[in-house]
Amino acid sequence: MSYKLLSFSNPKIQKSNKVFSNYLSAILHLHPISTKICPYQDIAGCKEACLNTAGRGGIMKKGETTNVIQEARKRKTKLYLEDRDTFMSYLITDITKFVRYCEKKDKLPCLRLNGTSDIQWETIKIDGQHIFDMFPNVQFYDYTKIPTRKVKHIENYHLTWSYSNANMGYANWFDKLAYNIAVVFSGDMPIYFKGREVVNGDETDMRFFDKPNVVVGLKAKGKARQDMSGFVVHTA
Repeated sequence: MSYKLLSFSNPKIQKSNKVFSNYLSAILHLHPISTKICPYQDIAGCKEACLNTAGRGGIMKKGETTNVIQEARKRKTKLYLEDRDTFMSYLITDITKFVRYCEKKDKLPCLRLNGTSDIQWETIKIDGQHIFDMFPNVQFYDYTKIPTRKVKHIENYHLTWSYSNANMGYANWFDKLAYNIAVVFSGDMPIYFKGREVVNGDETDMRFFDKPNVVVGLKAKGKARQDMSGFVVHTA
């Protein structure tokens, strides 16, 4: 079965599907080309260390600065920015196919729409409904760097806020938010961070299973290993 937007080859969601075998996860990868896709990329200092360059997305042939994965993400992003109606039509079709496939396999569908983006999907309406209303039996989940997002009322959408110390004003949101908080570490992962217990976020991608009020620890990947902006927390 072919999909225009969704993918299933992300290693972390494949790992999650094995850990929680009654679930099946899909992901949408766009290209974080501007603040229209990732509004806080400059404020949070995560632009250079973006996960977009991790894994297969960062494997380039000698002398090249892009690959087929990056080009596919750019095409999807161009469609999102220039023809939103067609993009959303493709997305709805893809999710519908995915749900039907999960039903055949007796799996529970879950979907991460912001694999390499930070779009406020709750603000995009189609005939008065957002995507979460249209697919109430899909468990949606994402990371976000937008601290002001209001999604607690959406029962099938789970958000984990992403920490950065690159900007003090941004970092100060840590003590203000009721969300779980993801922190990228380079070095040993601590047991506690800023008073919160740290859980290993690399064991599974399905953040909606995390207990409340924890820090989701993630190992720095790709260009993030060399990040010194404050986005990555360096430990001994």
